[in-house]
Amino acid sequence: MCDLNERYKLLNDSFRPALVYHVGIDAGFFAEYNTMLHALLYCLQRRWRFCLYADDANFGYARGWEDYFLPFCPMVHEPFHRFYNLYRLPSWRDVCRETFRSHDGRLFRWKLKGCWRHGAGNLLAWGAYGRRTLLSQHVRFSPDGRFVFPELGLDGDYLEAYRVADALAWRLNDEVSQECRRLAAGLSLPRSYVGCQVRGGDKVSETELLPPEHYVSLLRRAAPGQDVFVLTDDYRLFQRLQSLAPEVHWHTLCSPAEQGYVNRDFARAGAEAKRAQMVRFLASIEILKGASLFVGSVTPGPSLYLSKLLYPRICPADCRPEDFPAVCRLPIAGRSRWAAEYLSR
Repeated sequence: MCDLNERYKLLNDSFRPALVYHVGIDAGFFAEYNTMLHALLYCLQRRWRFCLYADDANFGYARGWEDYFLPFCPMVHEPFHRFYNLYRLPSWRDVCRETFRSHDGRLFRWKLKGCWRHGAGNLLAWGAYGRRTLLSQHVRFSPDGRFVFPELGLDGDYLEAYRVADALAWRLNDEVSQECRRLAAGLSLPRSYVGCQVRGGDKVSETELLPPEHYVSLLRRAAPGQDVFVLTDDYRLFQRLQSLAPEVHWHTLCSPAEQGYVNRDFARAGAEAKRAQMVRFLASIEILKGASLFVGSVTPGPSLYLSKLLYPRICPADCRPEDFPAVCRLPIAGRSRWAAEYLSR
């Protein structure tokens, strides 16, 4: 029997209308990756052929997606996608409401410019491919309902569908996979360990970050006496965890030089520095997937991603475990509100 990726390739290639999704535009890796998986599922629902443009992906340094991953769908390379294949814009109603509220016309002009670029992109795609080809702006994904794709052995809810989409896309190339295994081996982790993410950096602009004390309290209750692997972007947070709970064996791949991730700075980094940071990050994700329990917030992208994959093997830092399947479907603003309400009780 064909494996999952072979079955997906046969199914995807059988669709006539196509959508070219542009990944890696301006957000952090998991924000980009999450919306890409949603676009993949959206295309399956509508029986559209899913294609990927990633030549300029902000997490890449030479070949975009293929710097770290194996291709899982047709890759396209027409350069017009960089400027004209953009995400969906806010509605005219929202733009007009904000324009009248702020008395600032910049958002209105940005919307006009975006609409022009969307229209030009549609025309360029038709000319390039000679058939109906949609772009990222056309994705209207909803996580509600059942996802039934018998060709992929799937008949389930959002979390089940998300895991299938991730199994299709998350395939590290051989070189990166070997480096990730080498980094993991250097930690000498025990067979059973707990995983945790403590986020710093520019995430504070989107939501209130939880302090290390909160995570230590959760870990002491949920997994006393276990080694803990920490994904963090600020080594000072790791040192704080160590000082708060010296009885715990803490592990991390975060380097002492890291003092908070800022996506803009990462995107502008040189190829060597970007690759080194990204490989350590991917190795950390691989390690966390093997944890016996994962503790993380519902707001940062990596924690949300890992919690979706590992549920119910999770201890959410800012919602009840039984609420997670509903919370994980919300956009960042909704998850932040839910977390704030939960923590205020």
